[in-house]
Amino acid sequence: MLGHRFGPVTTKMFDALVKIQSARGFASDIGPKLFSLLNQNELLEDIHEEKNILRYNTEDGKLGKAAVSNSKYGFSNIKSVLLPIFEVTSEEFDEMIDVLGKELNDNESYLDVNRVYGRKKENI
Repeated sequence: MLGHRFGPVTTKMFDALVKIQSARGFASDIGPKLFSLLNQNELLEDIHEEKNILRYNTEDGKLGKAAVSNSKYGFSNIKSVLLPIFEVTSEEFDEMIDVLGKELNDNESYLDVNRVYGRKKENI
């Protein structure tokens, strides 16, 4: 997992998300592999990678606050998919969302974020 300092509820939620993504053929671990994959592509050149950290913290400015809110909203939006996985009631799930927000903020959680870019070779 690319997340760090997640609490138990947050870990459970993100693990379920990865499981759902994998079941649907989505490679949730593509970020760290992207630089290597693009370097192997003969049609691309001048490939760069920037590694950053996205902090989940409402005290860390607008971006940190948005990261917490987006995670809460994101998981809320897939509530119907997650309810059978967690085997909880709708109200219990809503409580989990509140705990997730608190854990992300209180534990100073963060994600590793990779930005990879390059350009298409001109003489192809």
